Amino acid sequence: MIPAPAFDLGEPGTFEFTARRAFDGRRLNRFALGLRDPEARAAFLADDAAAMRAASLTDHECDLVRERDWTGLLRAGGHLQAILKLAATVGEDLWDVGAHTVGCSRDELRAACPRWVDGLPDGQR
Repeated sequence: MIPAPAFDLGEPGTFEFTARRAFDGRRLNRFALGLRDPEARAAFLADDAAAMRAASLTDHECDLVRERDWTGLLRAGGHLQAILKLAATVGEDLWDVGAHTVGCSRDELRAACPRWVDGLPDGQR
């Protein structure tokens, strides 16, 4: 079980998206947001190195993308909404990004953050 969070909003638990981070992450964010385009997604999935080279990502940024280092991408200036486009392209989602940042498995994070929604068909939750 994941322990209750501390009331410390500093890193590494929270990444403040500052102007500096936005500037540093401009290539990453442009690249990741570009994955909204089906052709860009297909190109990335077919040859990730070529797609990242075309986006002028640095070697470090390419390594973060290849390793699916969601925490590193956020730390490098990736905006969460942009990074989620990349995650979706490779079959992951917010639970995966959050679990990586917290340092646990997706299932552990889901168990620690139960959300019950009433009114879904067939008793789904």
